[in-house]
Amino acid sequence: MSNEARKTDEEGTEEVGLAAMLSDLIRQNLEQNPSKWADFNKLATVVSIEVIDAEVTVTLTFARGALDIHTGALDSASIRISTTAELVLALCMVKISHGIPNFFERHGGKLLGSLLKGEVRIAGIARHPIQLVRFTRLMSVNV
Repeated sequence: MSNEARKTDEEGTEEVGLAAMLSDLIRQNLEQNPSKWADFNKLATVVSIEVIDAEVTVTLTFARGALDIHTGALDSASIRISTTAELVLALCMVKISHGIPNFFERHGGKLLGSLLKGEVRIAGIARHPIQLVRFTRLMSVNV
């Protein structure tokens, strides 16, 4: 897994921090749960995550077993997530049941409610549902 999180200026420090956090999270998830490698090796998509309350955006480029993390948004993102820092953490805490995110447990319910209220916006959900599920399973610290 490669990590291209570069600091370009002082204002980019938060973006580099978010990129490093996501890289560490994915690395730890893969180490602690080897079954996540199946999703990692099948992911071939670009995911942009905008954290609106921190005014930072990072883009994760998955290429079937490889990952590059870029600061800022890339136009090539097929999935775009826009939300608050708190709800990014909720995404990472969603429990996975029978291979899909469980929206009936605490973190999943919070995420689903936030989606319905528009507090979380996910562009590309209809066009790339399988990639989104794989990404969610990879990001979740709960199996």
